[in-house]
Amino acid sequence: MRRSLMLGLAVVGLQFGCGMDEAEQRAASEPERRVDALYRCTTDSLTIYYSDATYTTQVGSDRCFCGRTPLRTGQMTEYALTGFSEDCPGFAPAAQ
Repeated sequence: MRRSLMLGLAVVGLQFGCGMDEAEQRAASEPERRVDALYRCTTDSLTIYYSDATYTTQVGSDRCFCGRTPLRTGQMTEYALTGFSEDCPGFAPAAQ
């Protein structure tokens, strides 16, 4: 009886501890990525992110196409410049 109990606990432990590789565990633990997958662009825009206030070293970008999920590369920072931004037809403008 004790042997079957230990075996059962070992199987359960393996299922919970080794079910995902490291990349899947990171993705599952990052709620920001799950929210991004649901977000749809209401503007056609390009935003470039820079490493600091000198705006010389680009570290990421955010490209939006009307009605699609944003295409994000690199990292987002507080130092951002928007190259262009146009409202999408059929979407209500953002409340100001």
